Amino acid sequence: MISRTDIRLRREQHMTTPPLADLLRRRRAPARRTALRVAALASVPVVLALTGLLHPHHLTPDTAERWTTLHLLLLPLFPLLAGSPLLLLRGMGGPWATTARLGCYIYAIFYTALDAIAGVAYGTLTANTDDPATLTRAGAALDVVGGTLGLIGSLGFLLASVATTAALAARHGGRRAAAGGTVLITASVLWLGSHIYWPEGVLTALALGLGFALLGIASPRGAAPESAAG
Repeated sequence: MISRTDIRLRREQHMTTPPLADLLRRRRAPARRTALRVAALASVPVVLALTGLLHPHHLTPDTAERWTTLHLLLLPLFPLLAGSPLLLLRGMGGPWATTARLGCYIYAIFYTALDAIAGVAYGTLTANTDDPATLTRAGAALDVVGGTLGLIGSLGFLLASVATTAALAARHGGRRAAAGGTVLITASVLWLGSHIYWPEGVLTALALGLGFALLGIASPRGAAPESAAG
């Protein structure tokens, strides 16, 4: 016969042992969070790449309207690219993280200025100017100013990519951050001169997304630093 003590122990064990469904749910939760985080990290680069497929290769009176409309849509999108390294660095401190955030700030300000000047302003000018000489002279000036601001912004993004990789390597280990960091930094170098034109710009934007995604997988939220884990 089963004693009352055995019955009580079995009841207590049943009450303290989570059902199988709960165990499976708890195991799946981190994987689901990582998948959502990776999707968020790669989403803006992917949207930029898709937008690049619609970007005219040359600004002419025939393409000016589409050029201007596209860059108006890109105005709020380009600075969001800085959100990916900021998301990777969430909750992290130290000199590398601070440097990366500074790079994100530089990129968001100056690259958006490029879009406003060489994109929206130049497109509007081309659509509303009938004098070729005026358009050539003003367009060249806009190109110089916009190009300079864009280069500063791209350098800021490169700085953010290098510093983000270094911060994640310091926290999670160089081997874990190596693949994503290599892809991200290489793509950031290409980003210096590619913008989002097809094919170089589109492939570069996709490479940025891949780099962010690999770093997100290598550094899931809640993961212990390598020194603490090992």
